Amino acid sequence: MTPWPVLLLIEVMKATDTRAARGLFAAIALLGVGAVALSQASDASLETFVSSVGIPLTVLLPVVAVLAVTGDWNGRSALATFTQTPRRLLVLTARLVAIVGLVLGVALVTAAAAALAFVVLHPDLLATTDWWAVTTAAGGVVALAVAAALTGTAVGSLLLNTPLAIVVTMLLPLTFDITAALLVPTAAPWISTLAFAAWLAQPHPGWADGPGDIPGAGQALTSLLLWVVLPLGLGWWRQLRRDVS
Repeated sequence: MTPWPVLLLIEVMKATDTRAARGLFAAIALLGVGAVALSQASDASLETFVSSVGIPLTVLLPVVAVLAVTGDWNGRSALATFTQTPRRLLVLTARLVAIVGLVLGVALVTAAAAALAFVVLHPDLLATTDWWAVTTAAGGVVALAVAAALTGTAVGSLLLNTPLAIVVTMLLPLTFDITAALLVPTAAPWISTLAFAAWLAQPHPGWADGPGDIPGAGQALTSLLLWVVLPLGLGWWRQLRRDVS
């Protein structure tokens, strides 16, 4: 049986040691530079630099998770993986932990690079920096990363098809939420694909709608159950029973 630390390391290496993954990390870096450049064009502040990387991360971080989840099945290496560690649930758990850690690490490095760019470009503005706003922006990046990792893992586990899972993770959130808001506006906040990530970025104890457009804890919970727990559970059940070859 493969020891747990080794299993985690293997999953991280499998998630990063492909041309697709390296290309994706390069795209994140390039888009991060673009986001910082746009922040530079507006009123520069440390919190805007840090939060600016959220736009490319929102799109690309779930794809990192999808590639990590579906790689075994699309690359026909599942047989080797589950032969070396027959306890599939252990492998799937290690994969989930590795993906969350990897995605969070990528997000934090990107945000740190943006912060460093601000320090280099605007050292004179550090004295007037609102550090609470910076902390809030960094917390938003962390929340985004965790939500992206969980969502990408759930969709990838359920579909086990890389192209289809990527399309779904990129298109479903906005299209579903917009459609729900038009057709069932009362229920839309409770079935939103984005409620969990939004609440995680700005948590508060209220059960229903919070201040502004922030979802309540109950809406975040239903979002988590519908779009992470349910597809992840079904996906794991499918992988636990699926034949490998």
